[in-house]
Amino acid sequence: MDNEAKICTVCGMEFVPGEERSLYEEAGEWLAAELWNDAGALCPQCLDNRAKLAMMYVIDR
Repeated sequence: MDNEAKICTVCGMEFVPGEERSLYEEAGEWLAAELWNDAGALCPQCLDNRAKLAMMYVIDR
């Protein structure tokens, strides 16, 4: 696993990928991979926020 610190492309916070994740963070990572093609580039907080916002605002067409 890559334990090198990265910088989040949304908020600019430094984070280490692969740390313990919540269910929302896992959902955010799935969204990052499947919808926005930026997997691995977001910090846990941004992944968490993305998942919660997607539940409220992303609709199927």
